[in-house]
Amino acid sequence: MTLKELHDLTVNMLTAAEVEDSRFDTDCLFEDILKADKTALVLRGNAEVPELDADRLMLAAEKRCGGTPLQYILGEWEFFGRPFYVGEGVLIPRPDTEVLIEKVLEHFSAAGNSAPEICDLCSGSGCIAVTLKKELPKATVHAVELSSEAMPYLIKNIGRHNAGVKIIKGDVTDGRLLENFSDPDDVGEFRKIDCIVSNPPYVTDKEMTELSREVRREPEMALCGGADGLKFYRVISCLWSEILKGGGLIAFEIGFEQGEAVMEILEKNGYENVSVYQDYAGRDRVVTGIKKNG
Repeated sequence: MTLKELHDLTVNMLTAAEVEDSRFDTDCLFEDILKADKTALVLRGNAEVPELDADRLMLAAEKRCGGTPLQYILGEWEFFGRPFYVGEGVLIPRPDTEVLIEKVLEHFSAAGNSAPEICDLCSGSGCIAVTLKKELPKATVHAVELSSEAMPYLIKNIGRHNAGVKIIKGDVTDGRLLENFSDPDDVGEFRKIDCIVSNPPYVTDKEMTELSREVRREPEMALCGGADGLKFYRVISCLWSEILKGGGLIAFEIGFEQGEAVMEILEKNGYENVSVYQDYAGRDRVVTGIKKNG
């Protein structure tokens, strides 16, 4: 079978399986497995594909037709210009989350603080924590994650990018995790940090039943935010405020219909200058607030 014939066959397979962007997914699989980009398809379209390579491509295509996310098949995905390992058990990085990074970076640029201490809650693959560390090399960054399935990806991505991110394993709703920030010079008190950032689970129970088959392959614990999707915003904005400095930043990714609700949660928990920002599609995606002094 020629390269072009295999490409056409794969596109048709994915289209028949109702894969949303069958041609894009096919191109990604060809580049990853056959090292053949669009230029190669034009220049070498009539070249025969070795049987072993064709079999590997077909196996990947069958997985995609069965609902396995493209990112899991490829084993990595780009975020903020850097590749991150992903696979079963970890949330796939999405472009919308880059807005969260941008707002945190803008805050510290405006504050003239190039060495903040930041805690990324529900870190997953580590794409947020690693990116902030790479963009702010002098920063101290902590990544908190509970999932034993996600943890290997977090560790590998920190190593891959040589990012000195400090890992804390545990449930962000467990107040005992705050002991990691105990003040060595003041017994019973916490060190205060500059920023809490999180892309927490925020899908409602109802929405969980309506997710696409691909998204349903991602870990439920990284998606489900309770009956109204707001559980983690309530807990984090209250509990983790204990270690946030007065004037410190809290920044959340949100579902596009949650802007007003999350803003209200922050205001009720002692944050001011609460703002909502849109993603690249013009939908509410990030809410930030500043902890009041005193």
